[in-house]
Amino acid sequence: MTSEPPKTSLASRSPATEKILFRALIAVVALAPLPLASNRPLPAAILAAFMGALLIAWAAYIGFGGGKMVVSPRKLRWPLFLFGLCAIWILLQSLPIVPAGLVDPIWHEASRALGEPLHGTISVDPNATRTALMRLLSYAAAFWLSLQLCRQPDRARQALVAVVYIGAAYAIYGIIVYALGNQQVLYFHKWAYQAALSSTFVNRNSYAAFAGLCLLCASVYFINSFSHFLTTNRRPGQKAVLIIETIFQRAILRTIAVMSLMTALVLTGSRAGTASSLVALFVLMLTFARKRSFQLRHALVAAALLGGLLLIIMAASGNLLFDRLAKDGSDLSAADRSMVYAATMDAIETAPWTGTGYGTYRSVFTAYRPETLSSKFFWDKAHNDYLENALELGIPAAIMLNLSVLLLAIEAARGLRRRRRNRTLPAIGVAATVLVGLHSLLDFSLQIPAISILYAFLMGMAVSQAWPPATQGQGR
Repeated sequence: MTSEPPKTSLASRSPATEKILFRALIAVVALAPLPLASNRPLPAAILAAFMGALLIAWAAYIGFGGGKMVVSPRKLRWPLFLFGLCAIWILLQSLPIVPAGLVDPIWHEASRALGEPLHGTISVDPNATRTALMRLLSYAAAFWLSLQLCRQPDRARQALVAVVYIGAAYAIYGIIVYALGNQQVLYFHKWAYQAALSSTFVNRNSYAAFAGLCLLCASVYFINSFSHFLTTNRRPGQKAVLIIETIFQRAILRTIAVMSLMTALVLTGSRAGTASSLVALFVLMLTFARKRSFQLRHALVAAALLGGLLLIIMAASGNLLFDRLAKDGSDLSAADRSMVYAATMDAIETAPWTGTGYGTYRSVFTAYRPETLSSKFFWDKAHNDYLENALELGIPAAIMLNLSVLLLAIEAARGLRRRRRNRTLPAIGVAATVLVGLHSLLDFSLQIPAISILYAFLMGMAVSQAWPPATQGQGR
């Protein structure tokens, strides 16, 4: 008589299922930059489909009792509420169900021109608005999954390490392409920024933002390899020997990762991307100075080591960046930017409360483009995400969207006070928000799917670690 094999309960399968979901999420983050940063319709749609599938799989896993929601929505009720209102508003912009007084005037003009009634919407291009909403919701899914799956400290550290080596892989690829003549973006002939490194991205400024986000993680990972030596009771000479041995032997992969990302960032020649990254690194280093066992002098030593590596790399590879700083050269002149910003603000005044529809800047700006604006560029972005959001969403909804992100960063910052240990992960969320927030003043990095997915992933990881383990699953 043979005995039946023991039945496996849902609870016993929970860790395995969570690992699969976590690894799948990491895979999405890793692959998102590959097809031109997913900034093309098909890759963006595939990315959104994968994120939707992962979210459904996680919901089914929770719904059928396989696991539990480890971070209660009540903990983030205000940012979730504001984001939800904004998402509903975007959907309403694209549907022909609003009162006639809210419909964009272009629909009335089109109706008269065609001689037939049209079902108008707030959005001048409902399809573009729904597509943009699809992208936005995919980023929200990345944040939510990271928030729930990175609650365990060990898994959060795995996420950090994964981002470091994902970033390093794309940086090394970009450096190799640059060294071989910088003529290719994947298998395409490079048609833009031939003098600058852009890895698998088309736009060097966007890649600079991506590299900067990865550099924040790599810097933490790098400093953690030797930070314990700084607080030991040893003579300075002994500490120096131990640190050097660690950096160039035991933790050589970490050193390679941080140096490759620094090199790639400098070779982009992006002034805004480099400056935003440096400010974010400064914010990150301030958090090391606030550790209880890590005094200001220790943080200064760590910052000096990191800064020394950066100075060496800038001296060796910073010609393009220095030339652009010295000549004040820019792909977009200050005069062009001023005209674009002024025209965008004029457009905002036409629909300040309702907007023209999320994702419609390209369609709307054509009507407001100044005749004196340079024809060298195709102006499909405002090069200022805040102005662009105000035009597309309307000022109230734009405030809701930006405030929802800011509240998440504030929650991560509060984690620096709540936690006695593992404070660097919430700090990454604060520094990452500083980086993208500053860069969005002059560019459109958060409109690139690969960057937004990475940022959302990092914010989920940071916010999930903003509470000590004792508060896991609790919510008020």
